[in-house]
Amino acid sequence: MARRSVISEQILEVMSAGGRHCWTLDDLQGDLVDRGLEPDPSSVFRAVTRLEDAGQVVRVPGDDRRGRFEVAGDHHEHLVCEACGTIEPIACSIVASLADQVRVASGFIVSGHQVVLSGTCGRCAGPADDAGAAR
Repeated sequence: MARRSVISEQILEVMSAGGRHCWTLDDLQGDLVDRGLEPDPSSVFRAVTRLEDAGQVVRVPGDDRRGRFEVAGDHHEHLVCEACGTIEPIACSIVASLADQVRVASGFIVSGHQVVLSGTCGRCAGPADDAGAAR
């Protein structure tokens, strides 16, 4: 495996420190600048691509065209607010159960999946908005 760059190391430190669930490339560049580094956007992109290829970060599926990334770890699904763009993790055992059902019914072994539930978060919906509830 190739030696990781200073930018890659700093990206992993930023993401591991938390503060948010996932980061865009712009978020990461801003956080690196806050740490006293001055990476250009292409360096951040290349570092994230290397980390993704190495399995250390994963792309978070979303409804917009901006790449969002998180540290690789325990698998979870995502809730995406269509109003404010917030992405929240959520544990979902239903999908694991579905994968087992698919295996039993067809012999197909599911090796991965990505589920994104889109809608409106509680902050954007407000306490009285039940109109957007699942039908």
